[in-house]
This record gives sequence, C-alpha cells and structure tokens, in this order.
Amino acid sequence: MKKIVIIGGGIAGLSAGCYARMNGYDAHIFEMHDLPGGLCTSWKRNGYTFDGSIHWLEGTSPEHPFNEVWQELGALKDKKIYYKDMSYKIFLKDHTITLYNDPDKLKKYLYGIAPEDRDMNYELANSISVFYPFQDMPLSKPKELFTIFEKIQDIKKYIPVIRLMQKYGKMTVEEFAGRFKNPVLQEAIRTTIETTSTDSGSINGFVGVLFVLATKGYGFPEGGSLNLARSIEKRYTGLGGKIHYGAKIKKILVENNTAVGVQLEDGAEETADIVISASDGYSTIFKMLDGRYINKKIKHCYEKEAVTPSTVQVSIGVDMDVSGIADPHAIFNMYPLKRPIMIAGKANNIIRIKNYSFDPSFAPKGKSTLVIIFGSESAYWEEIYADKEKYWEEKKKIEEAVISFLEEIMPGIKEKIEVVDVATPMTYIRYTNTWKGSPMGFAKNILLNLPRTLPKLKNFFMVGQWVGDMGVSGAAKSGRDIVQLICKQDKKRFITSQP
Repeated sequence: MKKIVIIGGGIAGLSAGCYARMNGYDAHIFEMHDLPGGLCTSWKRNGYTFDGSIHWLEGTSPEHPFNEVWQELGALKDKKIYYKDMSYKIFLKDHTITLYNDPDKLKKYLYGIAPEDRDMNYELANSISVFYPFQDMPLSKPKELFTIFEKIQDIKKYIPVIRLMQKYGKMTVEEFAGRFKNPVLQEAIRTTIETTSTDSGSINGFVGVLFVLATKGYGFPEGGSLNLARSIEKRYTGLGGKIHYGAKIKKILVENNTAVGVQLEDGAEETADIVISASDGYSTIFKMLDGRYINKKIKHCYEKEAVTPSTVQVSIGVDMDVSGIADPHAIFNMYPLKRPIMIAGKANNIIRIKNYSFDPSFAPKGKSTLVIIFGSESAYWEEIYADKEKYWEEKKKIEEAVISFLEEIMPGIKEKIEVVDVATPMTYIRYTNTWKGSPMGFAKNILLNLPRTLPKLKNFFMVGQWVGDMGVSGAAKSGRDIVQLICKQDKKRFITSQP
C-alpha cells in the first residue's frame, strides 16, 4: 500500500485524504493548527460563533452537479441548508435597494423602481445570467487528463464570461453607473462596485458583483465553516485516515529529485511514496523546497502577480435583534459611510454587514452575530505586528469606528454589545500561514492556470488556492482531482463512495 503524506488539513487536504483512503492509499495529514479546515474556519467567543469563510457554498442543492462531491465527503450530512434570495441589500440615505440573485426577479424589481432604466436593468440581469452556466459546470475529470478536444470544449464555456469582461474591461465605475438615469440606482451601483473593487477607477470590480449576484441555489450549511470541515474530518478518519495536529512541516524531503517524505519543525521525519502540499504556495515552494523547483512562470507569479487582498473582520455579538439594520436574508448588507473608516491608511467609504441570525447555532436565542468585513493588504499589518502596542491600538480604532457607526443607525446598540473580536491579515497569517494573508491566492488565478506539479520534481503535487483551485468547492474538487490523477499514474481505477 502506497503512503501519501498531505501537508495541511484545510478543505483541499482533507478532501485529498478522503479520496486517497477511498482508493486504498495510506494517508497521513499533517496540520500546523489544532483544528481542521485551514481558512475555512469559525471560532467561538462568549457563546457566539464568528465565521471567517463561507458566504455561500456551491453545490448545496441536490440538483447541482457539484453536490456529488459533498456527498462523497460527507460534508453536508445531517445539515440544514439556508438559502438566500438577496445578494445585496443596500441602505442608502432615503432608499433601500435589494439586488436579488434571481435574474428574472431582479429585472422585475428594478423595473418597478426605475422603468426609465429598463434597458440597463435588463443588461444587468442578463449579465448575471451569463455567469450561471460558468459556475454550474458539471463535475469533470482533472484538467491534466483532458484531451486536446476536451480542452477546447472547456475553453468554449468561458467565452461568454470573457466577452463580458472585455465589454466592461475599460469602463470606469462612474461611466457604468452613469449609464443609469435613476440617481438612486446610480448610487446603489456605485456602492456595490466600490465594495468589491480593489481599483476604484476600474469596472473589473463589477465582475465580482456579478459573481455575488449569480448565487441562486447556493446555500449556507448549518453551523458554518468549521462545522463543514469537522464533517469532512469525520469522514476522513472514518475511512481510516490519520491526521496529526500541531505538526508544522519544515522541509519536504527530496532524493534524486523525488519527494520521499517530510521533516517536521521538531526534527522528526515521516517518509512517504507521494507528498501532496495542500498548504501555502510560497512556503511550500520557497521554504519547504528552498526554491529549487521553479521556472520563469512560477518565479514571475510570486514576484509580480497580485494576490487577492486579505481582510479585516470585525465580529460582534449583540444581545438584541438587529434585523432592522442588517437583514439576515441578504448575503451582504451595504451602507455608504458619511465618514470613512480608516484602515491601514486607506479610507473605506462603504461598510458591509453580515447577520447570521438565520442560523440559530450562531448566537443564543434572542441575540445576534454580526460580521463586518473590509479588504486590507497585509504589508501594513505585518510591519506593525512587531510593535504589539501599536497593533492593538489599530485594532481598537477599527472596533470603535465600527461600533460608532452601528450606534448611528441603531441608537442603543452599543450598550447591548457583549463581545467584539477583530481579526486582521496577521490573524490569518499566524493561524494558517497563508502568504500575505490572502484568502484566495493570486488575483488572476484562473488565467494563470498554474500546474499542480513542480518542474523536475517527482511524486509531488500541489492542491488548493495557489494553483487555481479557488474557494471552498474548488479546494474540495482539487483534492478529488489529484487522487484521480495519482490513480491514473498508478494504473488504478479511481473509486468514490458515499458514507
């Protein structure tokens, strides 16, 4: 029986471990933390649960092709799934605008608000429709096993989305919003774009809005991110897999350009026939392997390509119902700010709030869990982290600014707040070792199309966000794909099963 060592117990690592066991491999996962899930996690504070990952999950519906993966991993077993029909609820000064994820419902709703913008409303709704076939692609074999014909067919599926990106690529935010006649819709569009864009002068951020809007039929699993990871961990150990917590890998052992095992930080070594890294890409390539197995493309990516920005997350437990200011049936509740909130020297003019009251496991009865998220680059936080006093002062300033805003829109809420937790990019770096605190790897991940192997290194594979397997579902599929690829190389039939 071949032995596979998997570095990292996030969703990609757990998935790889499950499929390795289904196919008769001896699987061992080494995880630096004491919990499964990696970036797909949540944590408890004073009886409240704060989620740091899932906004919505692809494949929760039994009709969705990806649901097969979740069934094989036991991820959704005995879980209630919560579905939302509102992607954004935007609270403007005198109006509240709802952006539904059903294109037909959105079209009808916007027409009722602004019949003079009929053409633009249709354009928005139709653009959302373009993304559904793109996101609902059937479960397929690994990209490495595609024939030339299959690659061409796969590329064809991206053409409508590529055309959409080309259409909006050179248009500024103001130009797009200005195409609406109705001033309320203009402001609403500006709000959604500014929240998702890393470049306020580019409409590229609007493509991100379309992704959020195209989430009809995508649900939230009961208990959130860590509960999902725990279910996959249970499936893995039930299949006979071994998981070692508090076990950080220092080196990948290589002999004759072949991965033969790993060395832990305490000096202990674990031999293996195959090594899979489901951990941070930079640490894997440039630390565990000393940068020996790279090419120009890999070097370029880690030196030049932008990563998806990290986040500052303010999580709040409050002893009251706050659905009046943050609708639990919307994925994001959005507010333009009268006074910007400064984070790492950047002015944030929009605040987005998530209310988890739809899931009773997130807060005691009659209470609410709120999460407020801001994009933030890691460099500033890494720089000030050495000065703990300054680091905590920055976190406190953000906490106070957020609470001050909440008090403005719901007077009296400040006295009802029972717990506040502020996570920064350094939080994600410390707990998951992800490079620059990035939750999704390279910003152009899909276009970069990085391989899951490294040049001239045998019996070694990479899975997860740093090789384009983005999101929770992408991570789960990457673990499945890599074991299918290993089975192909070992001339074995790839087997899956359900608990």
